Amino acid sequence: MSAEWETLRAELPEDVRARLDAKRNERRLGKKLAEVRKAMAFTQQEVAGRAAMTQNTVSKIENSDDVLISTVVRYMHSIGGGVELILKTPDGKSTRVDFDPEIYIKQTG
Repeated sequence: MSAEWETLRAELPEDVRARLDAKRNERRLGKKLAEVRKAMAFTQQEVAGRAAMTQNTVSKIENSDDVLISTVVRYMHSIGGGVELILKTPDGKSTRVDFDPEIYIKQTG
């Protein structure tokens, strides 16, 4: 977090800070990856073996706020899944990037 945000956050009422923290935790990419992994009945060790990484790395990914797209793709491929990314512009147009099985870009909107 930046120093400015930390200062502003400190001035917020405790209930507002708690709500912000809860929303941030809900949106955390690593948490969502862990939820998908568990729903697919994979262990961290299994993901690690299939993705050629350590179990410790899988744990770090699942506890992270900021994960590289390439890491997400590798993680999801290890459990047989895929990744799509939607890029949205202010004028309402969107571009869909599908990372599975071959990378391609499709314009929409």
